[in-house]
Amino acid sequence: MSGYLSDRQFADILSVVSIYPIGSNALKDLPTYSFDTGIAKEYKDFLLREAKNLDELAISKTFIMIHNNTEELIGYLTLCADTIRLTELEKEQAHLQRVTFKSLPAVKVGKLAINKSLSGKAKMKGYGSFALEMAVSKAYEMLKSGVACRFVTVDADIEYYPNTEAFYLKNGFVRNQSRKIKPSDKTISMRKDIFG
Repeated sequence: MSGYLSDRQFADILSVVSIYPIGSNALKDLPTYSFDTGIAKEYKDFLLREAKNLDELAISKTFIMIHNNTEELIGYLTLCADTIRLTELEKEQAHLQRVTFKSLPAVKVGKLAINKSLSGKAKMKGYGSFALEMAVSKAYEMLKSGVACRFVTVDADIEYYPNTEAFYLKNGFVRNQSRKIKPSDKTISMRKDIFG
C-alpha cells in the first residue's frame, strides 16, 4: 500500500467500517444519522440534498462509511470521472513524456467529509486517509474493468480548513503545476499518480 496509513492502520479501520453506495438499502435515511462537518456546512448539505440525485443521474458516485459497532456515519467520499493536464515537466516526472495527449484520465474526489462528532467508541485516526485509499482502489478497479485511469485528482478545499493541502500532501498528492494558485482561490488542484 502506498498511502499514508500503515497496513496495520488500514486493516484496523477496515475491520470496523462498512462502505455502502448512497442508494444502498442497508443505509437508514441519511437525515437520521448525526453528521457534523464543522464550519463546512456545505458538505452536510451536499450529502443530504444532492448526492443521491447526482448518483442516480450518473454524475457522481457517493460512498458512505458506517461504523460496524456503533452504526454511526463516519463520513463519505464522492467520486466522478475527470481528466488532468500536466506540464511537460510533470509528464516527464511521471514517465509520460511519450504521451501526446494534453489531457490524461483520472478519477476525481469531488467531496470528502468525515464526521467531527463521533462517539468515543467510533473515533479513530485515519478515516480521511482511508477514504483516499478507497479512491485509489476505485481507480484500479476502473483499470481492471478496461477503462484507463492513471490519476486521482482533487480540488483541495482550503476555504474552511487551511491545512487541507497538508493532509493531501501526506497522502501522496502533489500540486498540479498547470493550474496556478491565486490569493482568491478557495481550492488547490492536486493529483496522485496511482502508479507512483
